[in-house]
Amino acid sequence: MILAIDIGNSNIVFGCVEGDEILFQGRVNTDRLKTSDQYCIDLKTLLEIYEAPLDRIEGTIISSVVPQVLNSMQAAVRKLTGRNALVVGPGLRTGLNILLENPAQMGASLVVADVAALREHKPPLIVIDMGTATTMSVLDKNGAHIGGCIIPGVK
Repeated sequence: MILAIDIGNSNIVFGCVEGDEILFQGRVNTDRLKTSDQYCIDLKTLLEIYEAPLDRIEGTIISSVVPQVLNSMQAAVRKLTGRNALVVGPGLRTGLNILLENPAQMGASLVVADVAALREHKPPLIVIDMGTATTMSVLDKNGAHIGGCIIPGVK
């Protein structure tokens, strides 16, 4: 079982995945002031609510657009599972070809959304994520990220 964590500006979404099945999904408010212990409690509580045993977690992956929360969340995962989390960011091989002048500047949430879209759909694609901000990615016929934009969210 893989623990997946998406740290967004408004919410942190937690979920456990086994194979192609999403076992649960839960969310808490993103709080830049919370400590790793507080996030550890949040995570442990969600795992208990959804009856996801800690000993079944084989690994954790984190995507974050909130740098202030990332370190606290990494520490929380380490305290709870005894393992370091994999963090989506520059240098992590996802299989996504990013055709930008500086691929390292592409946000983790865009990378994750593009990889997921390519898993489910044949390119070319426009990938839209409507969260705190609305993001759009353009994937060419070969599945390469060729551009996109970030605009204000719906609210």
